[in-house]
Amino acid sequence: MPHSLRVLAPALALYSAISLLPLTTLAAELTAEPPVPASVEVKGRNTSTDERQYATASKSVVNREEITRYGDSTLSEVLKRIPGITIAISSARGSEVQMRGLGNGYTQILLNGEPTPNGFSIDSIAPELIERIEVMRTPTAEFSTQAIAGAINIILKKSILTGQREMKLGLAETRQQLSPNVSLQLSDRNGNLSYAIAGTIQRKLHPNTEILDETGFDQTGKLNLQRHTVMEQRMTRDEINLAPRLIWKLAESDTLTSQSFISSGHINDIKDRQESSALNTPSEFPVNHSQWNAYTNTLRSDLNWVRKLDDGAKLDSKFGVNLSHRDTDFDFLGYDQARQLIGRHQVNSQIQDQSVTLSGKYSAPFMEQHALVLGWDGSLIQRAENRVERMSDALGSTTANSNEDYRSSVKRLALFAQDEWDISRLWSASLGLRWEGLQSSTSGNVLTRVDNRSSVFSPLLQTIWKLSEVENQQQQIRLALTRSYKAPTTTKLIPRRYTSDNNNSAINPDTQGNPYLRPELAWGLDAAFEQYFGNGGLFSASAYLRQIDDVILDRLTLENGTWISTPANSGQAHIRGIELELKFPLQSWLATAPAIDLRANLNRNWSKVDSVAGPDNRLDQQVPLSANLAIDYKPNQQLSMGSTLSYKRGGYIRSSYAQRGYTGNHRELDCYLAWNMEKQTQLRLILANLLPQELFSIDNYQDQQTHRSLSTTVPGYRTLRLLLEHKF
Repeated sequence: MPHSLRVLAPALALYSAISLLPLTTLAAELTAEPPVPASVEVKGRNTSTDERQYATASKSVVNREEITRYGDSTLSEVLKRIPGITIAISSARGSEVQMRGLGNGYTQILLNGEPTPNGFSIDSIAPELIERIEVMRTPTAEFSTQAIAGAINIILKKSILTGQREMKLGLAETRQQLSPNVSLQLSDRNGNLSYAIAGTIQRKLHPNTEILDETGFDQTGKLNLQRHTVMEQRMTRDEINLAPRLIWKLAESDTLTSQSFISSGHINDIKDRQESSALNTPSEFPVNHSQWNAYTNTLRSDLNWVRKLDDGAKLDSKFGVNLSHRDTDFDFLGYDQARQLIGRHQVNSQIQDQSVTLSGKYSAPFMEQHALVLGWDGSLIQRAENRVERMSDALGSTTANSNEDYRSSVKRLALFAQDEWDISRLWSASLGLRWEGLQSSTSGNVLTRVDNRSSVFSPLLQTIWKLSEVENQQQQIRLALTRSYKAPTTTKLIPRRYTSDNNNSAINPDTQGNPYLRPELAWGLDAAFEQYFGNGGLFSASAYLRQIDDVILDRLTLENGTWISTPANSGQAHIRGIELELKFPLQSWLATAPAIDLRANLNRNWSKVDSVAGPDNRLDQQVPLSANLAIDYKPNQQLSMGSTLSYKRGGYIRSSYAQRGYTGNHRELDCYLAWNMEKQTQLRLILANLLPQELFSIDNYQDQQTHRSLSTTVPGYRTLRLLLEHKF
């Protein structure tokens, strides 16, 4: 029997055995109370804790109050305080969301239930546009199973309140740089038509400093290279976002909804580097200046038709279009130590992403205590990329020139079925099957067409067993056995070369995609114990395991004197971890206690890559340990305050026999104070990163001929934010 079937066989046998039990076996328990009809969606729950408690699949919900509590200007600032989520920030990749310590595609980001397009930045969504955030720790058949670490579903504002008007004015200060933002929300209803529109305009100034120290040794271990570089960065990000929503009640049983997200932005990123060399071994351009401009326009729109049928059945279909266009220009000026221009590197590129999605599902009660969901999900994603690159010397003569065009497309079709089964009052289960097929094609003027096909069959079994039904003291156990995967992005499939502007080396290589990549496939096992108590309190302890096949790792090679990093499938990897979470309102313990809410969570993660010799052979960029400790206090109706202390532990990592790295520990302390000046007006004061700490990392390469090391230090800075909110 194949290994995958051996893993799944016990769970399928358990489900089959239960489904064939004689009705008399469960008669006593089922007749103790009238049977409760199965429901695909949880209804009638007023809090995010209730939704988490009664959902068969493991998920938590972050409501609007929690999203806006700290007056954050970016979504990554909101997500970093959510249990189990960490944010990795680099000047090269921007903000990357990580669940269970893993980003880089292992964590799926959904927008209104649909996968976000390639290259989508989470910080292009202003927090003011978001209704709630769902954190799903296990994949479900309804959503794409491209969620090995988990999925985060960002749901834009949907509720329509008659005559609602709200404006927010914000101002943030970091290193004496001011970042303003304005948001406006309008909603109303006219007969069968309801509308809501939310918009934001913001400018974010991001001053940054990086200190880099590079050393090199020869074969005898003698120091032969020593450089110290200071990089000053001034990045300005201007954005305007709109999220309009229209709802038509066509008939008693038909509803048509249009939801869109429109974003336009400009990023100007200026970097100046000054290098000093103790051993007189300067790089090619010891003094250099670069400027990168990116102009991005995004449109995401979907039309959703819902028809209610007889006997509680429902047909839900959606058609969506995603368009994204980005123009970038990059200009690098390289100087010698005497500040004389000796080289120039110019790049102009255009990237256009287009996708069309069509999905639908049919849900209906099926037999007694069963609710069946059948559905489909298809998409066509296309990416066109043009890049013109020119290198010249001090006299302006061209030393290298290239003009490359690439085209890639990914066709995806998924079919799924899911059965939600209330086995008894205390036991429910969900069995899902999802088949997802992928077909990718990559071509270009310097590349022969490459086609790839793959498919993933994902059985999903999730069950929840309530140990008790005592009011405000419910205990329950969750188990899940799932199949998930991670498909390579179109960016990783396109084999274009991203060249290093200065000092190409084993620790600063060029990067290049690989059109022959295969999806990573994973089996997962999750278990959790949860206890709920009054006023939204809970305690949760969970553990998880993942076995990943065809894991994708970056492989470093030396070609004609140039170091190149290319992704490649590299055997198996194993990840595991434990997660603890506590929400404890003091009033759930003592009714006369002050209105203080305590929240704490801890996540410990391990991983091992079989093709890399240990120790420290964990997956790249994985966060081994993260924790949050928060307190909120509301002394009266006019005032509320709170703070969150976040911690991430770093450590050593080995990504190949010659490559090692180290990331330092990091902490952040954020505080807020909200004052209701009057019924319709509120003022928020936020102090972010009150205990600024340096970010420190090391990249190291050592083989028989070469030993290079690069340490990077990034100072931390406090941020002060003021936010005025007014409803009218």
